[in-house]
Amino acid sequence: MIYVMMALYQEAHGLIRELELKKNTAYAPFEVFDNESAGIRLVVTGVGEIAAAAATAAVCARDGADAADFLINIGCCAAGCCKPADRDMDSGYGAAHAAQTGDLYVCHKITEQATGKTFYPDILYRHPWKERELVTGMQPLQRAAAHGALYDMEAAAVYQAGIRFFSPDRMLFLKVVSDFGVAGQERMTAETLTGLLEQHVKEIAAFLANLREAADEEETLRNDGILQEDEMVLERLFAALHCSQTMRASARQYITYAALTGYDWKAELKEWYARGLLPCKDRREGKVRLEELKQVLL
Repeated sequence: MIYVMMALYQEAHGLIRELELKKNTAYAPFEVFDNESAGIRLVVTGVGEIAAAAATAAVCARDGADAADFLINIGCCAAGCCKPADRDMDSGYGAAHAAQTGDLYVCHKITEQATGKTFYPDILYRHPWKERELVTGMQPLQRAAAHGALYDMEAAAVYQAGIRFFSPDRMLFLKVVSDFGVAGQERMTAETLTGLLEQHVKEIAAFLANLREAADEEETLRNDGILQEDEMVLERLFAALHCSQTMRASARQYITYAALTGYDWKAELKEWYARGLLPCKDRREGKVRLEELKQVLL
């Protein structure tokens, strides 16, 4: 199942139509739309971190969502230092990469403004969009920020609720730029929000279909027992990397992807052992080596 979390119905309207989702009253008081045959369940969470966390946790717990599923957070966001008048400011991205209204980004880093906590979705699956950092705050952005990050009010909460059910590589955050801070501009209308997401509906729907296909291929791989024959190899790798549970899930996912593409990952690991890159002396080194392994396998 692919779980899609969106703050407002106005944002979700086009995707509900495109994916032929029907309202499911069994999840009341949460507003849920789904298409079981397509493997999609969309939740309109409401605005803000508390609402987003509550809806995400409640629906996923009710369904028994697990690491085989996906969690996608989609919605509008503000962008820092993007207006023409701000192009001379140091955004950290440069004027050539300044965001524009309607741009869609995948968020590779999420910072919770209230706590300073930072989260890193592990972007494993190929996508057609640019990537950018995102900050989640408790209030709408009042003015364009100088650091160039995107700004929303839900993503960090969705991540923290979702990590109890999904590994970081099964969570993606897609944000469409709607404004550059609310100071001095008119209030965002429902029609504007709908229109901003509407222009990306077909490409998002295609991406979700690709995710579903990838998940089906992985399930087939597991059922065929291809990796089951290599459990001892995998367990040795996990020990060599000093893996936490999250690291184990990520390493297994990378190797599954490599197996799907026909890459000889076992020969690669054998070479790493021969070169002394494995085993690692501690988990800190293991995290570094796992990131290096990701770059090789993907």
